[in-house]
Amino acid sequence: MATIATVTTAAVLAAGCTSSSQPPAPPPPSPQPTIAPPSPAALSAVTEALEATTTTSATVGFDLSPSQVFGPAQAPIVGTGSFDFVAADGHAQLQQPTGPEAVVFLPASVFVHQANGPTILPRGKSWVSAGLTETALATNFPQFVIQAEALNPVFLLQQAVWGAVAAAPLGPSTVDGRATQGYLVTVDLSRVTTAASGPAAAAFVRATGYQLNALSTTIPAGSTTDQVRVWVDDAGRVVRYQASPPGAGAGTISVTLGSFGTPVRVSPPSRKVVADIASLSPGGERENAGGGDSDGA
Repeated sequence: MATIATVTTAAVLAAGCTSSSQPPAPPPPSPQPTIAPPSPAALSAVTEALEATTTTSATVGFDLSPSQVFGPAQAPIVGTGSFDFVAADGHAQLQQPTGPEAVVFLPASVFVHQANGPTILPRGKSWVSAGLTETALATNFPQFVIQAEALNPVFLLQQAVWGAVAAAPLGPSTVDGRATQGYLVTVDLSRVTTAASGPAAAAFVRATGYQLNALSTTIPAGSTTDQVRVWVDDAGRVVRYQASPPGAGAGTISVTLGSFGTPVRVSPPSRKVVADIASLSPGGERENAGGGDSDGA
């Protein structure tokens, strides 16, 4: 899975010569055997843990493991962050070969500070912003939305809250020294598009729609479900979430949560150093669905 800054550069350079078609959905995370079939009890345990976790805040650790198809294996990308699941915002810092990459999430927009290396930004600009409900993204950068939200723990967990339809136990394991019970969870993404609520609902529904488009290229045709893995601690909280989000590109993302209830302060960068991704495309700056641009103008 490419990082957001990498995707931003590639997307802008390709704008004007790409279509809105989605890439094939990636394969699911490596199979992990369940120890029992899906059951109402397992689904209830997962649902209760997801709901408890998404009513608070937490620190987050990221581990992105790209899939290898051809060429040398890519090193995993790791990172840390803090997210408020109620306010639907947060911030993260990812460590990649070219340097650190900072990401700020707001309910309907994302800001990315590009790592060292080639840049497509105008002079004086060091951040790229994107309104996640902008019509321009649907035309020029649909995969950007999926890849951005694939790094957003609020989006990942809320999708499971709204769309979980089955769960099967994976057995006990340990996550960061904590005893946990793992579950293989089936998420119906079509339910997410109708059940989403809260400050980020519009952005999450749009990203989920792109994922459904990606799933439409898979077998069996017309599937609307995805499978994720969730680990729940003895306190009934989700402490690890693993998925390979449809349409985000090959790879698996693991999110480890801790320090629940930690204060989260999120501030977007100054507009003076922000370039809207829409303004970098051949069509120029466009207005988002909520009125105004993702850089706040």
